Amino acid sequence: MKKLKPAQRILDLPPYLFKEIDDKKKLLANQGKSILNFGIGDPDMPTPGFILEAMAREMRKKENQKYPDYEGCGTFRNAAAKYMETRFKVNLDPSREVIALIGSKEGLAHFSWAFIDPGDLAIVPDPGYPVYKVTTEFSGGEVYSIPLMESNGFFPDVSKIPQTVTEKAKVLYLNYPNNPTGMLPALDQLKEVVKWAQKNGIIIVSDAAYAELVYDPSRRFSLLSIPGAKEVTLEFHSFSKTFNMTGWRIGFAVGNSELVAGLLKMKTNVDSGAFEAIQLACVDGLSMIEPFILSQIDTYRERKEALLTVLRKFDWDVFPPDGAFYVWARCPKGISSKEWTLKLMEKTGIVTTPGSGFGKNGEGFVRFALTQPVEVIRSIESRLGAILYSA
Repeated sequence: MKKLKPAQRILDLPPYLFKEIDDKKKLLANQGKSILNFGIGDPDMPTPGFILEAMAREMRKKENQKYPDYEGCGTFRNAAAKYMETRFKVNLDPSREVIALIGSKEGLAHFSWAFIDPGDLAIVPDPGYPVYKVTTEFSGGEVYSIPLMESNGFFPDVSKIPQTVTEKAKVLYLNYPNNPTGMLPALDQLKEVVKWAQKNGIIIVSDAAYAELVYDPSRRFSLLSIPGAKEVTLEFHSFSKTFNMTGWRIGFAVGNSELVAGLLKMKTNVDSGAFEAIQLACVDGLSMIEPFILSQIDTYRERKEALLTVLRKFDWDVFPPDGAFYVWARCPKGISSKEWTLKLMEKTGIVTTPGSGFGKNGEGFVRFALTQPVEVIRSIESRLGAILYSA
């Protein structure tokens, strides 16, 4: 029936890569294949007890079971502002420069709908998180893909953007620590991008979902800590990866008050805010982030080193990450990233994510998520041997 046909923007969407890989993984598991999942970035460790205890307390309160404030409760926004000041030396007005989100993915999507008009241009990193491109196009906007290259530390070189693109561009997306590469930029690189955005009147959307997961704590940063950045920046933070809360759906955005207001206006029309009990549980989380986050980082560091050791035994070209919990690895010559992903899965049961799912410049790479215990990581050497020695 013609009326049952989805909108063209849905028909134009390619299959969401993570779901496609997940479907293949389930098929192989149902066939009896032993699967080790290094694919989607879903932490295997539990949500910390202090958040669980706070949630159990807050969800029982009658006042927390009603519609929440659209922008987030005052207690949560104050806690987010205090966190930004304590961790990153960023001063914010919680009433005007902080908004609660139902996860940062939701916030990023709603940002596009709030700020991208048909014909507007967004500069999107490639490889990069697919949501930036998809939601820009959903809004009728155009995408200019800026390559993240090994030669530049997987950081966008804005000096190479054509002037005609710069003049038309409305938004630049940044994501550091980076997904999928795990890289961090130098401070000078960040300052140059902020200066460029100010000069050209371009909004920076800073996706800081992995801001706490930095292997050298001295390199932990918020883009908003750079002088002048708040004039042009909206930064998105998430509890999903920091506190192992991917299923809880909670985050916040901070930065320029006009950008916060525009995002809020969109959200008031499409959602009813984040469950207040979760917000209040996360207030406890932010106040108790140390030493929990240090333990998290130690765990991921041990896993990172174990995986690098295994992959290097097979002369696999890998890129040691500065942050997040991913390892970016080059595919063997002559095989696409999707083909290599499927071959690894079918022959060894090891699930990775093909780099092509993050954009054209992700082709030739796969991403390992450090979401398996270190003893499991070390055990994959025997599985990899059969395929890599014969590849």
